[in-house]
Amino acid sequence: MNMDTEQVPLEALLSIYRLPEDLRGELTFAALGDEARLDVASPFFQGEGYEELKRIGLRDALLTWLDKLMIQRAAEGQHPHRDGVLRLGDGRAVVQWLPEGAAQEAADARREGANLLPWLRRALEGIEARAIDDKKARAADPANWQREIWPSPEKNRAIKAVLAEEGERLGFQVLPSGQRGEWLYDLIWRRLDGNRNVIGIPLAVEIEVSDSRLGGIRYDFNKLLQAQADYKLMVFQVKTPDEVQQAF
Repeated sequence: MNMDTEQVPLEALLSIYRLPEDLRGELTFAALGDEARLDVASPFFQGEGYEELKRIGLRDALLTWLDKLMIQRAAEGQHPHRDGVLRLGDGRAVVQWLPEGAAQEAADARREGANLLPWLRRALEGIEARAIDDKKARAADPANWQREIWPSPEKNRAIKAVLAEEGERLGFQVLPSGQRGEWLYDLIWRRLDGNRNVIGIPLAVEIEVSDSRLGGIRYDFNKLLQAQADYKLMVFQVKTPDEVQQAF
């Protein structure tokens, strides 16, 4: 498979979308499992480039195309086919294949020094704001929107969805995600090497929104004490500010 064989269909894909000329960035990608399937993709774009990529639908299209391309290269014995970087700029895109493990190293270098805490605060505040807006929209009397119920399973899914998307964006393996179930914690970001060994836990999360008793909250919180994670997040709910202070 030569470069034209890859570049021509890539350019055909780009022609379907209105790719902004000022879009600049790269997408490092890699296969972590036994199969040559796309497992992680870490986007690094200038300004709001990544959000624009999602908005026009090109992100998902590119990920699907890369997954199929990796499978095809593996079936044809093309090497390397597990790691690479997709660079976008001037309305064009180019794929560069990297030695195994290099994509993860490149993503780690780009992430180095990043502070997760501000993003976590904004993400959780965003979930809360959207939930309140939904309650107000459903309430027969908007003044009494607080009486509307936000079921615990929906809360759980909303929190996990936001955390999973960000973890995958940063190039970590996220569990649970897709067909992969939970691993030790309600949600976790894992860094894996080329042999699928765990070499880092950027984030471990426990969520207890169905049991507001201190015993239930403490039970899940204690799980985080054994996590060798860079960040540990506990999400819980109680009814009053006094109960918040008591829980802390």
